Amino acid sequence: MDLHIVGGFLGSGKTTAIIGGAKLLMARGLRVGVVTNDQGRYLVDTAFFRSEAVPTVEVTGGCFCCNYSDLDAQLDQLERTARPDAIFAESVGSCADIVATVVRPLLTLRRSDLEAPTSFTVFADARLLRRRLLGQPMPFSDDVVYVFDKQIEESGLLVANKVDLLSDDAVQELAVLADERFPDKRVRFQNSLVAEGVGGWLEMLTSGEATAPGQALDIDYARYGAGEAALAWLDERLVFEVSEGTGRSLLQRFFLLLLSNLRREGLVIGHLKFLVQSGVVEAKVSFPALVEEDWHTTVPDLPGTRVTLVVNARVESEPSQVRDLVQEAATVAALEAGATVVISDVVAFHPGFPKPTYRMQ
Repeated sequence: MDLHIVGGFLGSGKTTAIIGGAKLLMARGLRVGVVTNDQGRYLVDTAFFRSEAVPTVEVTGGCFCCNYSDLDAQLDQLERTARPDAIFAESVGSCADIVATVVRPLLTLRRSDLEAPTSFTVFADARLLRRRLLGQPMPFSDDVVYVFDKQIEESGLLVANKVDLLSDDAVQELAVLADERFPDKRVRFQNSLVAEGVGGWLEMLTSGEATAPGQALDIDYARYGAGEAALAWLDERLVFEVSEGTGRSLLQRFFLLLLSNLRREGLVIGHLKFLVQSGVVEAKVSFPALVEEDWHTTVPDLPGTRVTLVVNARVESEPSQVRDLVQEAATVAALEAGATVVISDVVAFHPGFPKPTYRMQ
């Protein structure tokens, strides 16, 4: 049984790559399971994986590193119930120091058919990685950039994802920069929306090219904790009652208003994730730090008169401000469309200071 640990910053495309990889493995007749992870408790990604018929368990309320016992228990549960040939464990996007706090404890302490992690990959949005390597301004504060940097530094296999959003010349430039900056690191340039992109990544996982680094990360936990604390977490549920055939346009208007609200306040997105449900339709809509211009096309046609959104918003801000801006956008969008909205399950907070269960050098 293989265990593939996947890390990387918020919005880097980890979930997209994992679901693509899971589908490829299942098409080969293999059983696959997923462990999701988040600081919050109402996870869009868990619901998304389950909607794709992938057995999924979750570690909530903190990173894998600070909830190691829960991670161990969830792996046991997944083994018992799904008996997978491969498991993907996706760490929360603000987590670093995974080798010392997750990989090594699994190597040392775990006793089952799943003896140890098979691979460890770190994903990065190719656009953000290129900015960083060129020394250009990043959208985040210095402490948040510190977390991004440490994730990159820790990687054995670094996947520069979303290369389809860069020009060919920019991708070539990034490849040269990465080779100069990381001469001893394996770097893969990938579009996880296509099978050949994910397939190449899977080959690296199964061939042993993505093993975890032998040395634990040198990290300043005060700065790491400050970087996590700079990000606000908001989880909530929105239920819109709409006229038949108007759900898609209402959601597009809601997203546009929310993005405008965040820009107006000068706030930087870590990741906005929404699970959209209406009738038989269930889809994920996502906004990373660098919002893609064609996001309108990702909002599906929505039948029926009830549209439900599960919201996971991660923004560099105060939690109450993010909560108010989301609710303002939802209220205005509903009013403009002659619809109603009910807001529930609201949880807004800053992540706590990282306190790993184990840290093995």
